[in-house]
Amino acid sequence: MAILGVTVISVAALPAHAFGQTVNERVVISVNGAYQTGTSDVSSTVGFTANAEQTTFAYKFAVKPGPALDVMGRIRLIRTLGIGVAYTSFSANGPADITSQIPHPFFFNQPRNIAGQASLDRKETALHLRATISSSPGRRLQFTVFAGPVFFSMKQDLVSSVAYTDAYPYDTATFASAATKQVSQSKTGFGAGVDVAYYFSKNIGVGAVASIARATISAMAADNSAVSIDVGGTTFGVGLRVRF
Repeated sequence: MAILGVTVISVAALPAHAFGQTVNERVVISVNGAYQTGTSDVSSTVGFTANAEQTTFAYKFAVKPGPALDVMGRIRLIRTLGIGVAYTSFSANGPADITSQIPHPFFFNQPRNIAGQASLDRKETALHLRATISSSPGRRLQFTVFAGPVFFSMKQDLVSSVAYTDAYPYDTATFASAATKQVSQSKTGFGAGVDVAYYFSKNIGVGAVASIARATISAMAADNSAVSIDVGGTTFGVGLRVRF
């Protein structure tokens, strides 16, 4: 995931011959403001009964890119190797496009088409455990690559039912509204990325981070069918770097 914010990084002293000049910092912390892209849309087809016939409604929620938050702390273990923990958060809101065919109350196999929208919300948080490798080609410039498991927690609105209106002679029907329900699920995925920092002084600098983290969560729709929801995405962020 990518985010705008502040990042603090600490790296233990590196030998002068390894990846550039020696650095003395042991701990690094970062808080980044970021922008998350590549998050997958949510779509489902749900079965229900109307006027003694089986039918379905379908909907699609386009999850648009948006701002995200990323906070990370890292500590050097030995030479260029370290471990880190990061927390990221992303949310989105928007319309879901809904379509359905409503059976005729008098005649079989003569459905009426309806279409409408419902507002849905998405909230994602993730805890990242990272193995890190750092390189310092100079005293001011530092590169860090990282990878590891990601523990996602997601809250997602799904469309649970649709309401419509019709009147005699019932040749047409009109979308009226849609009911929604929120599902909450967790899943473990994987993430990786790179951080580039430039330090103006021994401890303070700025940097940019790019990362990707993904997992697929299975939730239950209103008719007890499964809905696959991809969480995570690609994140680009910039922020402050502090090292000790």
